[in-house]
Amino acid sequence: MDAAFPAAAFLAALVGTRRSLGLGFVAVFAVGYVNGVIRANYLGVFSTFMFDAGLFGLYLGYATAPGAARAWRGVAGGYALFLIGWPALLSLVPMNDLLIQLVALRATVWFLPVMLIARRLTSADLAVIARGLGVLNLVALAGGVYVYLNGVEALYPENAVTQIIYMSNDVAGYQYHRIPSFFLSAHAYGGAMVFTLPFLLDRAFGAGVRAADRGVAAVGIGAAAAGVLMCAARQPIVTFGLAGLVAWACTRFHWAFGLVAAGLVVAAAGTAVSDERLQRAATLEDADAVGERIKGSANESLLDLIADYPGGAGMGSASGTSIPFFLSDRAPPAIGLENEYCRILVDQGWVGVGGWVAFLGWLFARPPAARLDARWGLGVVLMYALCLTNWATAFIGTGTLSAIPGSVLLLTQMGVLLRIRDAAEEVPA
Repeated sequence: MDAAFPAAAFLAALVGTRRSLGLGFVAVFAVGYVNGVIRANYLGVFSTFMFDAGLFGLYLGYATAPGAARAWRGVAGGYALFLIGWPALLSLVPMNDLLIQLVALRATVWFLPVMLIARRLTSADLAVIARGLGVLNLVALAGGVYVYLNGVEALYPENAVTQIIYMSNDVAGYQYHRIPSFFLSAHAYGGAMVFTLPFLLDRAFGAGVRAADRGVAAVGIGAAAAGVLMCAARQPIVTFGLAGLVAWACTRFHWAFGLVAAGLVVAAAGTAVSDERLQRAATLEDADAVGERIKGSANESLLDLIADYPGGAGMGSASGTSIPFFLSDRAPPAIGLENEYCRILVDQGWVGVGGWVAFLGWLFARPPAARLDARWGLGVVLMYALCLTNWATAFIGTGTLSAIPGSVLLLTQMGVLLRIRDAAEEVPA
């Protein structure tokens, strides 16, 4: 039975991509939104790779379209080839169980082509994506409200896939669980909601947008904000808050941007005071707890790992690697910290983490022109700020390249930034 889900995900993404690239992305995001609840209720090998099958449909649909090879051109294409090729080469070195090494490639390699394909998105594709995300956020909010009212048990059986959901019962004095909606964790829910905001805020406040699209975007923004509060995960709030400051600075503290940001903050705060279960973010005021959390992810042990594993410890060795439940008995002892750069270092050594740092430095060295009156101007500024903030804080926790569908939303925005850069440098995208 569970084999039907990846087959349906593949076909939906393939058909959507053949109709338009924007629709193909929406199909992949839709699979990501329901991936968690399906995997939890239909435990099996095939359902585990449902989202991967959807991505395969996107890749195949794009690869069979005219001009597909253009996505690999330029400096960005060269970096992508290295970031994919190096870990793929390391996976051939028999350091760990072969299946574990192949699974490790899933987070390191399988999602990366999304970034290059996103270089080919047009303004019309981005409009389709924004509409789709507005609707999907509303669906996710419905799922969140259902779990909020009925408890996680109403949607999620307790099993190997849902352990993190049942462990996250620290809301309102440990009386309630965090809310995952249809996702596999509250962090995945809140993170995905934050990553939809650049698409939606631009459609709500950008220039030359139809009234119907503004309405869909506004509903999607409201659903996203409610989801970030309801999920009770703190990191999405911190990420968006820091990204908002970066974006405002990029616009040279434009009054309109500040007004929109202030409106969102006031609305969220006004909603949060109405219910104790929406106030977990207030614990960020505890400086000692925040400091301990950061220390657990970035401390002197990182220097030891840099010295101990110059060539990596083998693909799949790092702490934070998502190992499916049916391969847990083959997994090696986890090495490292809750730190995305540490995860890359332990798996790929100095060469791998150096390649990522070089690419990210090149990508973020040139911010996009901050023109709020331009087509997708606000969205591009927000994408730059959110992507930069996400990678700048990736030393606190793991999952930057493995969250479903958050990582693909992140890589999509990085691809849009590449397209903007291509246009500025007059390189065919």
